[in-house]
Amino acid sequence: MIQWFARNHVAANLLMIGIVIMGIMALSRDIALELLPDFQLDTITITTVLPGGNPKSIEETITTRIEEAISDIEGIEKITSRSAEAMSMVFAQIEGGYDDQEILSDVKIRVDALSTLPQDAERPIIQIADVPIQVIGLAVYGSELTYDELYQTASDAREALLRVDGVTQVGQLQAPPREIHIEVAPHTLEQYNLTLADIGQAIQRNSVDISAGNLKTRDGDILVRSNGQAYQAAEFRRIPVTNSGDRVVYLEDIARVVDGYQLVQVETQYNGEDAITFEAYRVGKQSTIDISERVKQFITEYQPNLPTGAKLGTYGETAKVVESRLSTLIKSAWQGGVLVMILLALFLRPAVALWVGIGIPVCFLGAFAMMPILGLSLNMLTMFAFLIVLGIVVDDAIVTGENIYRHMRAGMPPDQAAVFGTKEVAVPVTFGVVTTMIAFAPLLAVEGALSTFAKQIPLVVIPVLAFSLIESKLILPAHMSTIKARDENQINWLGRTQQNFSRGFENAIIRIYRPFLNSCVFNKTITVVSAVCIFFVVIVLISTGWVRFAFAPEFVDDAIYVRLTMPSTTGYDTTKEHIHHIVKQANELSEEYVNPETGESLFKYVISVSGLTLDGGTGAPSFGTNKGIVIIEVETSENRPEDFSITEVQERLRQRVGDIPGAEQFSLSSTFGDFGRPISVAIYGNDDERLALRVDEIREYLKQYPGVYDLQDNFSSGKEEVQIELTPLADSLGLSLSAISSQVRQAVFGFEAQRIQRGQDELKVMVRYPLEYRSSMNDVENMPISVGNSDRTIPLSQLAELHPSTSPSAVYRDRQRRTVTVSANLDKSNYDVEIIRRDLTEFLDQMFAQEPSLSYSMDGEAENQRETNASFALGFMLVIIMIYALLAIPFKSFSQPFIVMSIIPLAIVGAIIGHIIMGLPFSMLSIMGVLALTGIVVNDSLVLVDYINQQRAKGVHIMEAVLTAGEVRFRPVMLTSLTTFVGLLPLMVTSDTQSQALVPMAVSLGFGILFATLITLVVIPVNYLIFHRIGLWWNDQPSDISRHAVAGLPSS
Repeated sequence: MIQWFARNHVAANLLMIGIVIMGIMALSRDIALELLPDFQLDTITITTVLPGGNPKSIEETITTRIEEAISDIEGIEKITSRSAEAMSMVFAQIEGGYDDQEILSDVKIRVDALSTLPQDAERPIIQIADVPIQVIGLAVYGSELTYDELYQTASDAREALLRVDGVTQVGQLQAPPREIHIEVAPHTLEQYNLTLADIGQAIQRNSVDISAGNLKTRDGDILVRSNGQAYQAAEFRRIPVTNSGDRVVYLEDIARVVDGYQLVQVETQYNGEDAITFEAYRVGKQSTIDISERVKQFITEYQPNLPTGAKLGTYGETAKVVESRLSTLIKSAWQGGVLVMILLALFLRPAVALWVGIGIPVCFLGAFAMMPILGLSLNMLTMFAFLIVLGIVVDDAIVTGENIYRHMRAGMPPDQAAVFGTKEVAVPVTFGVVTTMIAFAPLLAVEGALSTFAKQIPLVVIPVLAFSLIESKLILPAHMSTIKARDENQINWLGRTQQNFSRGFENAIIRIYRPFLNSCVFNKTITVVSAVCIFFVVIVLISTGWVRFAFAPEFVDDAIYVRLTMPSTTGYDTTKEHIHHIVKQANELSEEYVNPETGESLFKYVISVSGLTLDGGTGAPSFGTNKGIVIIEVETSENRPEDFSITEVQERLRQRVGDIPGAEQFSLSSTFGDFGRPISVAIYGNDDERLALRVDEIREYLKQYPGVYDLQDNFSSGKEEVQIELTPLADSLGLSLSAISSQVRQAVFGFEAQRIQRGQDELKVMVRYPLEYRSSMNDVENMPISVGNSDRTIPLSQLAELHPSTSPSAVYRDRQRRTVTVSANLDKSNYDVEIIRRDLTEFLDQMFAQEPSLSYSMDGEAENQRETNASFALGFMLVIIMIYALLAIPFKSFSQPFIVMSIIPLAIVGAIIGHIIMGLPFSMLSIMGVLALTGIVVNDSLVLVDYINQQRAKGVHIMEAVLTAGEVRFRPVMLTSLTTFVGLLPLMVTSDTQSQALVPMAVSLGFGILFATLITLVVIPVNYLIFHRIGLWWNDQPSDISRHAVAGLPSS
């Protein structure tokens, strides 16, 4: 096939054109553009609402029962839960290898079969957790509008946006939902001899649409029905409730009917003005940039429809971030590509360099064609994968092209040289590319938080390498065969430059490298000992802390997120004051950061929400009068000065805000990517007093480390509550605790009489006492309780004793055990998290040795690290085994693969030295780079050993074969390594904050390959001779290695 394509230029070019066209079509139509890949959480969420329920009772009556029901389902790896006020959330993590939908079906069957859940609880919502991909957020704001006007304006804008072509998913308004309140005073109920339950029944009887069947007539069927369903407050007011004499008493006569909102205290502000927000999302292969443009065009066109005083703004526009990040990576790719082409042009004849270089876009476009099939999008990680493979993809083309060119220089005709040169290196080149594929393959099986990130890279690299084999074996020979012999009299300046460089390089090989190699092979012991010493010196550097370790990469965002949680007894107004203080400091700080070109602030907007934050464990919205969040977004990196640091802004804001008295959590973050907090301890136990004591001790211990910040825990004594205990009078009257509690609940919290659909909104119709009759303990004590079926009522204080108590604001469980988590962030740039974890573990072991009722585990990032480490360890072993097998096959030897693989430890040394030089911690992405490195570095060794074998097969003495192999293969070995290094160089030195998280993998590959190359050209020939001598000794044969066998050394 090689010969056929080499001599059939049309077929080779048609193959190349076909690959290019398929890639362009996929790139223009089928590949979505986004910042990061879609996350599949593989977690089933079971949400159950119990209006008015406290966390402890919800844990006991809902959460634990659901956990028990699903705990033995095969395929569920881990169960966690959060019981909060009025809501239970159970999370079942699905084990890898199981079908999500089958597990979901099993969970639904088990939960639906539960008959012991509280009657007032809503039906559990069971679904696989989904992370919607936000494109852009919209804020309807204006301080001149009433809340009703603001809500209606936002609702109208949302419905209008849904009608825009190309916008298919828009989130709900981020505001308390609408609700119809029906409030009846207790004395009014007593006056008309009614109960709240009677009011609810009257609504259910009269607010309803009923079909009365079909009337059969000669002209056809006529549907008979009543349309009595009420939808507006005015319609509910006209519902008849009872009769007073000969007069009908309507709801408006005895109750206050309000078309309002759910009783949740939440205030959202956009740049200091009251606001309601909602978001547009991307679905499937929709383009983030296209949707963003459509939404911004909608905003421009919709502005005239806004009422006076209303404004429409945007936030969280990911399209700009996508464009910024991808443009940075594309810039790095272009820079790397230019550097690769310059190297190729220097080492090879320009025509040869051109045909070798053309393989890069051809292989990339081939991979683009495969991306839709593999379900990939164009994002930071896939672009990073293309950047990684930029220098690697030409390795086989370099070896093949250089070998063809070498034969052409020796006088062989171009068409013969193309075929012979390609076939000569086909086996080592093919197996070399396959070993590289194998090295990247284990990233597909990585488990833990990094799995989504890790899988993106091999799914790009492997197809690119596969197309590189096609290009170098079928397309490149055809192009190389068209190169004509160079006319020395017609060489242009570029040709002369390359010719002079090539001659100088060859002279350096002959006069410097070969004598040095000759010295090394005759001093094998010194050479090997030196290499081993280098390895152990680096091991010592690691053990003494010269190399810091950090598990997760930190993707720096263009926003600062401030989360505040006060004690649960904190009032809404107090929390709002603290949030407004943070906003004020952010606004004042924004005046100090101005774009020198435009004079405008680098702060785009400030959004604040009082009464809500995002739960640290689940990321779900968590309401509470003690909670708040502030989001500050800044301009993207290309629109701000190079010396602007969002981390610096974050720290300055922290200093300006200062300490917030009594805050349980006050954290600032400008990173994204959920890998867990660097320091996190989960404590298990049911003794709240002992838990509280140990949590305080752990917090105090962690405060001694200067790099630890944003220290927090999820333990809270909770809100004040009143517990009801029946008196003997209640017992004598036959009143049960549940009957009395139900009446109290109806009066204070209310009950749902009906649920209606009005437009896009689903409204609850709630019946309860007015606020003035349920706002103090005295109101509760004097609350009239109906006795049996009689008209008699007795104050609650005579039927029950009320005991003040507290209840936790939330109860967390992990693996069916109650848990409390203490966690903190760490300045990883200056402190080693592994050292702190080691010290913390020793401290915790001593602490919990005295607490038999409590236990602990390292949680968060440490747990993800354990899972990922196990995947990497298994993957590394499999890579080594498979590389050995792939090398043993072409060599037909059990020993020679060890010669080739002996370079791997020294390549890892190079990767570690690279991190020391660049001042980077060694992270999981660094290890991913090392894993890939193992397959790449053996390629040069493979080509070198294969050439030695070829020379020996021709009868050349082993010493001369070794020295000649080093000399002949020096150029392609050095060139392949340099192209890989310079291809990654722009990324390694980038100043872009978002790309920094990807630098460790590039450093591992770039420095590892560069260092391994320098060692390969010396150590591999020496190891070849050592293994040869061992073989002779094993077979009891005399040594054939001597100085007189060496020829071709330059004279001194």
